[in-house]
Amino acid sequence: MRLALTAAALACGGAAWAGEGTGVSLPPFLEDRLVYYHSFASATPEVNRAGAEPRSRVVVGEGGVRGDCLLGTKPQPLVLRSDALSPHRPLSVLFWWALAEEPTAETCFGLFHLSGRGMVSHFSRGKGQWCALEKPAGILQVWNFPGIRNVNGIYDRDWRKSVSLKKGVWHHAAMVFHGASLVEVYTDGRRAWSVRLMGRPFAAEDKVQDLVLGSRTAMPVALDEVIILRRALAAAEVRRYVAIITQMRAVRYPED
Repeated sequence: MRLALTAAALACGGAAWAGEGTGVSLPPFLEDRLVYYHSFASATPEVNRAGAEPRSRVVVGEGGVRGDCLLGTKPQPLVLRSDALSPHRPLSVLFWWALAEEPTAETCFGLFHLSGRGMVSHFSRGKGQWCALEKPAGILQVWNFPGIRNVNGIYDRDWRKSVSLKKGVWHHAAMVFHGASLVEVYTDGRRAWSVRLMGRPFAAEDKVQDLVLGSRTAMPVALDEVIILRRALAAAEVRRYVAIITQMRAVRYPED
């Protein structure tokens, strides 16, 4: 099994590593400008250079993408506050998520919500009157920032065609902010959508410091392997990370 992992990792342009320091699930190429890392092996993050204040109760348990996770037995998001979360400088937020219940056509759930004077939100909205949706959709909004044109990015009106929206199926999400004006959404290592701000870029004066991962009130979402970097990852880096963790999980490394 370990030989298989080594070959797979090398095929992704990397190598197997010992898992020292931040743990086996965080590849060394993601340690550059790392400010927050939580594997949910416990309720406390392994790395918190951002000084992020927890604003929610963290309950961990079995069933994560690798080991334990933040349980989604009820709406229980990860809520953090830190000035280091402002997107006026390069920022990448990565995490794994899984629905805790079997969804319906009307199901709604949150994934990412970053806010200050306005908000950047990535979520799914199901069938209903809002925007005349007929099926669960993938959506990115940039909303209510003074001087920035609102974005209501319904980038996929039938998300189930590209994402297996089923209970317990793990997916990877990444939100990447380039140059204070380009916002990219990644799903399972693939760039799903991007938008360039109109009007002005993000600014420190926007006071963006509150991050919510997961759902507050809608469909519960389990979370795992939260990574926050003060740099904008390239598409190849996101793809490489997702491939490595997927391969590690497939061979149950390092358990076997």
